[in-house]
Amino acid sequence: MKNIDRYFKRHHIEPDHILSVYCHGRNTVICLDSGEEVSSSLRMYEVMELLPEDAYITICRGTLLRRDAILSISDDGIYTMMDGRTFHGRKRYLSEHKKLREELGLNASTALPQSLADEPSIPLNLFEKCSLLDDMPVAYCIIELVFDKEGHGIDFVFRYCNKYMEVVEGVPVEAMVDHSFYEVFKNGDRKWLVAYADVALNGVQRILHDYSPEIDKDLTIYCYQPEPGYCACILVTNEK
Repeated sequence: MKNIDRYFKRHHIEPDHILSVYCHGRNTVICLDSGEEVSSSLRMYEVMELLPEDAYITICRGTLLRRDAILSISDDGIYTMMDGRTFHGRKRYLSEHKKLREELGLNASTALPQSLADEPSIPLNLFEKCSLLDDMPVAYCIIELVFDKEGHGIDFVFRYCNKYMEVVEGVPVEAMVDHSFYEVFKNGDRKWLVAYADVALNGVQRILHDYSPEIDKDLTIYCYQPEPGYCACILVTNEK
């Protein structure tokens, strides 16, 4: 137990930040909510000893998931996590996966419409409110959390961007609205997905301070939920 404690401290791993653990060959891979993956020689059972038993569930041999980080469970046993990773549960026990889905109050994962550029489903009155921010000299956008076309991984789509978003992001507004973040920014960091998903799904407020490699700027992002399933962001660049 002491060896595991030392390992966690050496690699700056906090149990509260572990979203999933899975076996890959002879190694155990620990996935953190920062988007980082730590591959170690630790045994799965050793890692499990440090985690609260009721907070995690084993969906198949060698795969451990944090319950409150599961976004959806499909009818064929595909688990989609808050960070976009997907895992396949035991194929012989599909009824168990459906039962857990009901227990957690989740829906089956559903695919996106044929195009990400379909008409936005966000209420019109919210768009009317957003129009007041078109000329605000601070970058503001609303993004929608979506599933991919297979209904497994997750992504987010720009549904509204004011004019100043173009100044901060360096991309025309029309090239962002109704497009996937990872379509607009090919080298986009998955770390943003966890925070935005938390806001969109749980209605929490978050303030992010981080470097954005997509635009080569240090940003402070203020996030809140304007409607369930959506995350509104105010972006402020931190001048050096």
